[in-house]
Amino acid sequence: MADAIFVDRDVQPAVLAGRVLNKTCRAFAIGSGITLILMALMSLTSIVGRSVFGKPILGDYELVQMMSAVAITMALPFCQMIRGHIIVDFFTTATPPKFNRACDIVASLVLAVAAFVFSWRIAIGMFDLRENRDASMLLNLPTWWGYAPMVPSFFLLGCAALYTAWVDFTGAAK
Repeated sequence: MADAIFVDRDVQPAVLAGRVLNKTCRAFAIGSGITLILMALMSLTSIVGRSVFGKPILGDYELVQMMSAVAITMALPFCQMIRGHIIVDFFTTATPPKFNRACDIVASLVLAVAAFVFSWRIAIGMFDLRENRDASMLLNLPTWWGYAPMVPSFFLLGCAALYTAWVDFTGAAK
């Protein structure tokens, strides 16, 4: 019942590329955590300001929306590296480990393709928003600012998915 879900020493890649990828994914996850902390502090300040002084933080909903999207996408690569994504194995619990490993490889490859496509399309959208000078309604913040951290996050997710597929395919140590 009190077993650890994730133990940090379980994910120590032996290959240099894996170590670099792992450290980069961790840095993005730390950035995600910092973003969530800042978002929580801003929301708390806005709620207290609204309740006590009648003055909330202007545009707090815009900032929460932007920061939430950034925080989620920045956490995804680390989640892939530690294999923390939800797996529905209802139909594969009785199948041989080789079949399950093949399913994991296919899922990682599909995730890699999707992540690279998302990164590409978000980059195109970001440049369009920047060119059109799209901005938020209350704060007049450029909308593309929220997209900027998502592009490398999805690209890193694609790289992490390719790496985990390679580890599963070769049977190499993580």
